[in-house]
Amino acid sequence: MASRTLSRLRLHKSLAPGAKEMSTSIEQAVATAQSSSGKPKLTYYSAWFCPFAHRTTLALERHRGHVAYDWVEALGWEKRSKTQEEIATKHENWYHFKHPDLMTHNPLGMVPTLVDSEEHVITESITAIEYVDELVHGGDDSIMAQAAHERAQERVWAGHLAKTACSKYYGVLVRQMESEQLEAFGEIEAALEKFATMLPGDGSHKSMVTGPFFNGREHPGLVDLTLFPWAWRFPVFETYRDARFKIDPDKSPGLAKYTAWLAAMGARDDVARTLPVWDEYLDHIGRYADGSARSKVANAVRDGREAHQYDDEKDDVKE
Repeated sequence: MASRTLSRLRLHKSLAPGAKEMSTSIEQAVATAQSSSGKPKLTYYSAWFCPFAHRTTLALERHRGHVAYDWVEALGWEKRSKTQEEIATKHENWYHFKHPDLMTHNPLGMVPTLVDSEEHVITESITAIEYVDELVHGGDDSIMAQAAHERAQERVWAGHLAKTACSKYYGVLVRQMESEQLEAFGEIEAALEKFATMLPGDGSHKSMVTGPFFNGREHPGLVDLTLFPWAWRFPVFETYRDARFKIDPDKSPGLAKYTAWLAAMGARDDVARTLPVWDEYLDHIGRYADGSARSKVANAVRDGREAHQYDDEKDDVKE
């Protein structure tokens, strides 16, 4: 299985066995990671192609002056023998390979997975964003909002977009009936229109701040980092579907605001450093577009559920 990392990031090759019991407590992990002098050090189990992990990469690169990390390329693809279901595509019977160290620290085998110096484990992509930000006390520019009510609002919005715009991405790709693809794409557009109401630009948003990001912030926050990995990937629809699946800024003022937000995100150095090579990503996502991918997310969507509704047992591939 060929390994690949983003061009700037290091590949951490091994970890000692015997990981401690997994914990998703942000407070406990932060206290542990900061108990020694110097920058906190993390081991980051990731996958270059994974938009869920991309969220965590965005947080780590935002605060790279305050946190050190080793990247472990922990997922890949391997071809296995035929299953009961015949899929006549060039990607037939490809499955996720999972790094054994990832399985030691996170038996669910999911990325992103962060491990601190005492082998406490942080999982779940949105939680990982918050964890990294809290770990470095917000660094130079905090990801999380300063006011408690704004943080609460951002968590709600992040969860909403994860279930709508992000989750529906896989509906457009994995489901092979055109009617289902168009339905999922329409829901993405609706989610982006709603997101745009929280962006400045046309007088509809009443924030006193006039930055280009969610809620008028000058720097991207939790909601921006939650949505961006999928927003960057949405143009794959134009390759694997057709022009009807283009998110067109001329279609509405909301989509124009969204497009301006996407450009502002991509113009940031800390964001640009995290982007995969586009052609390599297009080749990768073809396994989803032709329905042959055998990941938990793909299995759930193929079964008629949403991507965020995958089941760790039912949708896992064990053979």
